[in-house]
Amino acid sequence: MTKGHSTPDTGPGWTDLFQSLSIPFALLQCQTNHNIKLLRSNKAFQQLFNLQVTSKSEGLKQLPADFINQLQLLFQTQTPVLWCLATDSCRHFKMHLEQPVPSDPFCQLLVMQDVSEQENALLLQKKQNTELQKRLTDIEQLKNRISEQAIRDPLTNLFNRRFLNEFMERELALARRNQKPLAVVMLDLDHFKQLNDQFGHQTGDTVIEMVAKHLLRQSRRTDILFRYGGEEFLVILPNTTSSQARHLAENWRVHVEQAQVFAKHQPVNITLSAGVACYPEHGTTAFNLIQAADEALYQAKAAGRNQVVMC
Repeated sequence: MTKGHSTPDTGPGWTDLFQSLSIPFALLQCQTNHNIKLLRSNKAFQQLFNLQVTSKSEGLKQLPADFINQLQLLFQTQTPVLWCLATDSCRHFKMHLEQPVPSDPFCQLLVMQDVSEQENALLLQKKQNTELQKRLTDIEQLKNRISEQAIRDPLTNLFNRRFLNEFMERELALARRNQKPLAVVMLDLDHFKQLNDQFGHQTGDTVIEMVAKHLLRQSRRTDILFRYGGEEFLVILPNTTSSQARHLAENWRVHVEQAQVFAKHQPVNITLSAGVACYPEHGTTAFNLIQAADEALYQAKAAGRNQVVMC
């Protein structure tokens, strides 16, 4: 485009062509002290920076600092760079250097190609991708919450009975593979029907919620608690012997018995009974273990309630 003329600023027709182009151009010179000198610029360049041309040789003081930084980087790397002119709508320019005079490597022609449309489209696409990713994340979190709600009892936030078999099969498989014990405790509130009849279902729900909190508070991190039925709870105790399971169940029983519950401004005594069964001595399948714990619970009820019975 500019080759073939003896000098870039005196060749015939060069100045007219240089000034008439809509693309911003500037003739630069890299001095021995690495400073960059602006020799000439066309109208498009001057209008872009609102330059007031007072002489043939112009400095760079009137140009933005971030533009000068990119310009210095361009001279160092000789690799095209992007620069954004911050206005109401950011204008993006791809800047590269050409050498109009092969014999003068210090004289460089800066070409500024307006790539605003492409860059703004790319930025818009990135923004849309970010928003889409956020929506997908929100949807995934919502799915997880819905999934969690599906396996949780809304009153106690314990696991519900729907997923008991899945948990039991998983823990039994681990116990078999690692040759470790596993215990199941079935718990039931004593005389709960009488409590509901006397004080109402709202009080009954309060008691169930309170008992669930006590069970959670006194449980280990590895214990898995379920609301098995109306006033029944079931706890899976991985890697737990029969004596350890009995001790844990007794601890739950004592804490529930000592809890203070008031209904219609009067104290209500709450107790629970518990049955304990262990793998492998009391059963090797989920069904057998739960059935054994339920039978032990029945024995605790028959023996007077408010006690723990081992199968």
